[in-house]
Amino acid sequence: MKKISAKKLAVLGVLLAAASIVFLIESLVPPLLPMAPYVKIGLANCFVLLVIIYFGAGEAFVFVLAKNILTAIFAGWYVLPFNLAGSLCAYFAMFGLYAVGFPKISLVSISVAGAICSNIARTSVAVLIMEAPSLYVQLPFVAGISIAAGIIIGILTTISVKHLPERLTNLK
Repeated sequence: MKKISAKKLAVLGVLLAAASIVFLIESLVPPLLPMAPYVKIGLANCFVLLVIIYFGAGEAFVFVLAKNILTAIFAGWYVLPFNLAGSLCAYFAMFGLYAVGFPKISLVSISVAGAICSNIARTSVAVLIMEAPSLYVQLPFVAGISIAAGIIIGILTTISVKHLPERLTNLK
């Protein structure tokens, strides 16, 4: 395993804390779709995308796992299957598109793809847990929320990339 500098570890820790706090605050907001309480905007994915950009695939994968475990400790373990499925699917979609197509594919488009994958995965987990395939009927509504959420997260990430101080992003 490669060594990670203290500065990188500190920045990752701050980003992990921020992502967890944003997740916990977002969990206090009532569900966007009352019939699908597992669907959410996923503002913490802004931090996942930042970690993909500045740290790469390996660190971002560990970041996603740590974020899910940390938030499950505070929000309750019952949310772990939904959050882990959504986060991992979003991670794979965002990292794959970033690695293959950035900058031809914008951060907003990458974020939209991650949001759609995340909410489809969350719906799939709900189908498995509740043994209710009829929940897939909600996917058009879920996709609409995912597109809006992805645009918001993509814009926030783009603004963050442009305005983060160099001392936080120059980690070499």
